[in-house]
Amino acid sequence: MQNCVGAMAALAFGASLAVFGPAQAQEAGFVGSARLATPAAAPVAQTISGVDWRCEGDQCQGAAARRANLDGVVRECKKVVAVIGPVASYRSGGRELTVGQLRACNKAAVQVQTARN
Repeated sequence: MQNCVGAMAALAFGASLAVFGPAQAQEAGFVGSARLATPAAAPVAQTISGVDWRCEGDQCQGAAARRANLDGVVRECKKVVAVIGPVASYRSGGRELTVGQLRACNKAAVQVQTARN
């Protein structure tokens, strides 16, 4: 009897995760921030991979009602620097890039700038 009650409780818990988990994930959305290596001369507003980024000076904030993809934080950063330029810091989803990750991220900005020239 005790095993049956435990199994039913586990099943109910699993079912609640299946029902409520995706809904909560969709509501969470995307929030990110970056500090530009060189401050922008004028405010910048760009939509990058479904995320609205706004930069003033060296501070940038990104937000979206729903997260459009499951890219890793370095890949997200590469998409941002390809449009707005090199960053001194990048954070999203509670994760902040390390110095090595920032170096890899900023290579995308250098490659795009070189291709444009």
